[in-house]
Amino acid sequence: MFRNTLFTKLLFLLIIGSTLLISGTYYLAIPLIDQRIYEIEERAGKSALDNFYVLLQQTKQDLAAFETYSLNSHKEKLKDIVNIASTCLDRIQTTHNQGNLTLEEARAEAITQIRSFKYSHNDYLYISDYNGNLIYHPDPNLNETNISELKDINGKLIILPMITKAKVCADVFYDYWWNRLGEKKPSHKLTYAKDLPRWEWVLFSGVHLDDIHNEVDVRKEKLIHLLRDHVRTSKIATEGYLYVFDGNLNMVIHPNSNIEGTNFSALKNPASGESVGKELIEVAHSGNKSLKYKWDKPSDPGHYIYDKVSWVRYLPEYDYYIASSVYLEDLQSSGKYLANRLFQLSFVTILLLTGCGLALIYNVVKAVKTLAAAANRIVSGDLSSKVIIDRHDEIGQLGHSFNQMVDNLKDQINNLEEGVKERTASLSLMVDQLEQHNVETSMLKEANEMLQECRNEKEVFQAVHLIMKKAFPGKHGSLFSLVYEGKRLEIVADWNGSECNITRMYDHDACFAMRRGSSYVLENIETQLPCPHVASPAEAYICTPITAYGETFGILHLQHGVKDNEQSAKILDLVENIAENIANTMANLRLRSRLQHQSIRDPLTGLFNRRYMDEALRQEESRASRNDTNVAIIMMDVDHFKRFNDNYGHEAGDEILQNLGKLLHNHFRESDITCRYGGEEFIVILPDLSLEQSVEKAELLRLAVQDEVYIYRFGEKIGITISLGVALFPTHEPDVYSVLKRADEALYRAKERGRNRVVCANAE
Repeated sequence: MFRNTLFTKLLFLLIIGSTLLISGTYYLAIPLIDQRIYEIEERAGKSALDNFYVLLQQTKQDLAAFETYSLNSHKEKLKDIVNIASTCLDRIQTTHNQGNLTLEEARAEAITQIRSFKYSHNDYLYISDYNGNLIYHPDPNLNETNISELKDINGKLIILPMITKAKVCADVFYDYWWNRLGEKKPSHKLTYAKDLPRWEWVLFSGVHLDDIHNEVDVRKEKLIHLLRDHVRTSKIATEGYLYVFDGNLNMVIHPNSNIEGTNFSALKNPASGESVGKELIEVAHSGNKSLKYKWDKPSDPGHYIYDKVSWVRYLPEYDYYIASSVYLEDLQSSGKYLANRLFQLSFVTILLLTGCGLALIYNVVKAVKTLAAAANRIVSGDLSSKVIIDRHDEIGQLGHSFNQMVDNLKDQINNLEEGVKERTASLSLMVDQLEQHNVETSMLKEANEMLQECRNEKEVFQAVHLIMKKAFPGKHGSLFSLVYEGKRLEIVADWNGSECNITRMYDHDACFAMRRGSSYVLENIETQLPCPHVASPAEAYICTPITAYGETFGILHLQHGVKDNEQSAKILDLVENIAENIANTMANLRLRSRLQHQSIRDPLTGLFNRRYMDEALRQEESRASRNDTNVAIIMMDVDHFKRFNDNYGHEAGDEILQNLGKLLHNHFRESDITCRYGGEEFIVILPDLSLEQSVEKAELLRLAVQDEVYIYRFGEKIGITISLGVALFPTHEPDVYSVLKRADEALYRAKERGRNRVVCANAE
């Protein structure tokens, strides 16, 4: 075996490599690893300190945020309590106004209600009039006294500033110093005051800020407890740890519960003889940030012979010093341990590799000889594989023999493989085309069914989002709706893009598909103009108009990025089919909406018709009876309207009625119902208005019609006047249709008295 050239070369190379690897590992890798592990452990100690420092800072921010939250929460609570009480007092005032209570009974009932309000830590409500006379206060020394000159311990007036501000602003917060109920020691207090103009009173309630500070202190203790658990579970290297002390050298947090809470100012640094706590404080305020000193170990107490290092940072918000402490021996132990284990592992590995290498070399050489003999037989006709080797040993001979064999079979194998590939590709293309056709047919059917189920345009937009996302996964696109009477394009759906695109608007001609009236396909961004709504296209896209029955509803936009013309044409056909389904759905929805609008609206004025008025009267009668409220009815008629038509024509009459309809629509509240009763007669239904308010509303309408409703004919300004009758349910009649009749009778009395006037149903 040693006479073999290949075996000798490989064995010599293996011996040299093993020697170099052992030497390099011992003299180069192990010292470097030892140093790097030490640096990593040192950085870990500093990182633990920095992380804990950040945690403490965050607790301060958390406490500040919690204090603000607690203060705002108490303010909202004060507002809610005072508003509830003021609502109660308003109800009592309403009962008095209705004559069910005398003024003295109302005041007594109000004081009884306020006296019953008690909450939190013996907090209460009290009342004062505008002159500082206490109407009610739970303190018997203050109740029914004048405290307008009363001041807190800082000489600050208490009651008058709150009354003044509450009368101006309706409600106000005011702080001062005052003692709790039943206590003598004053504390900082925040009071909320609300003006009650119907009583000429001011209602007060407050909270002592000590309650908020106590809540903050409780939260601080919880946070410190969490940090204490964190310190006790944190380890630096093997025996290192974190601890926290304050400026007076009191140990705030320490993993040893026996040390925590003690003062260590008496502990000395054995090397310097100075207080180790003071040296740690000096380090925290210096640029060094670390202190090395001699210390004992828990396993060897009292022998201060072990080198130790501490890194210290100062947190001024708490006057805390955070320290990360570890023994130098502990920092070095991991590196030394790893280096020794690595050297041992390397040595054992090299021995194993050497043994395996010898066995491998022996097997390779033996196999090469065997394969060389077999390769000579393959040349004579025994087929195998091909290798590329340019060597002068046994492996080179093997490669030469295999190359001769492969050259003889190359042409036959290539021809056979090409034929199989072509046939496979043809069959695969046919299958893909059939599958794609089935998928598109199924998808269009599902899309049409989903769109047919939509009952409004919003559902259509959501359906299009789902359809396009499923039909073109990973492709970005948008649905544009034509709005503002066809002047603007608005994005109403966006898939695989950004949600912030929704509601973005463009001019109606910002798409070439809108200008053409047909699909626009951008295939080459270097030779074709992009649509203005696509600022800088990154890939090919399609824009298809959504049109049905001569009406355009918007644009369907898809960025597909396909460059193949045949595939691009298929995508265009699919997008146009989807757009056609969308257009048919939109056309049906808008037709349905127009028919519904025409069924309840007067076509000339746009006001509700008589059919809708009958339904509204029944609903308002039921609601008013249930809630014990009023419903006013104003019936009006255009004065001398027949004469107006005879003089200026029916076209002018229609125009003046349209102008009157616009004024009626704008003049009343959204809750009021304006209807065209027939011809030149109109009715307005006004829920929750008194008779006086309804008459005032009618008079304002009469003046507005007289000044604002007119047309121009033959260079002449022609206006109209109206007569109005007002009646109130249930004041005038117990059912609403009888009230409608009373309003009609009042209208005729207005005409008999000269027209252009308002007459109430109960006026004789």
